[in-house]
Amino acid sequence: MGATLFLNPADDEGFVRRVNDLVAAGVAEPEELEGRLRAWYPDAVVRPRDLANERSDVWYVYRDGHWVPTG
Repeated sequence: MGATLFLNPADDEGFVRRVNDLVAAGVAEPEELEGRLRAWYPDAVVRPRDLANERSDVWYVYRDGHWVPTG
């Protein structure tokens, strides 16, 4: 099972598509996703959530390196 992704900004269709395409192509580590995204989005950051006893992987994927408001 793959990671649950929280993308920001979620309303950037190109960014969302690029992230989903990379994951579908087999990118399975947050560091690899971040590195691949930076070819198009130089400030991209992927942060895995690290909570004790969490059973699934959750990644926060930021196009601009930090949270930005959508809209």
